[in-house]
Amino acid sequence: MKMKTRSKPWKLLSIAVLLIGISGNTCFAETQTPLPPNRFQMLLPNRHKCLDLLELERLEVDPRTNTITYDTYTERRLAADYNVVVGWFQGFFTAVNITQQTDGDVTKETTTPQMMAWTFSYCRAHPSENLMDAAFELLNALRRDSTTRK
Repeated sequence: MKMKTRSKPWKLLSIAVLLIGISGNTCFAETQTPLPPNRFQMLLPNRHKCLDLLELERLEVDPRTNTITYDTYTERRLAADYNVVVGWFQGFFTAVNITQQTDGDVTKETTTPQMMAWTFSYCRAHPSENLMDAAFELLNALRRDSTTRK
């Protein structure tokens, strides 16, 4: 297979476009306003308010197999949202294990159905809170529990 070669002006033009693109991205990155100290951006799923999370409690989740049984379209939507929240928790605790002073396994043997049951309990007691608040409180509870086990 024969490769087509470009003329010197085309090569120079390609390099110029690449350099302009890199320079433009660099300038854009420099002009972004950084977050104030001790502030961070938390990315949450659409269903992140406690009152919305409590709707997920209606689902039948088998804690042994971690499977969800549903019959209707509404339950299917809830099952999808449940899995999104579980995935968010998994990402949250993975980040904690990587970035904070832990033994690398802050959740220990906690299963996702147990995390969700704890979250539902938290949300019933704190209906105006959200998933982030519940996650940090669950993290604190897991840390307290791990120090009492030693």
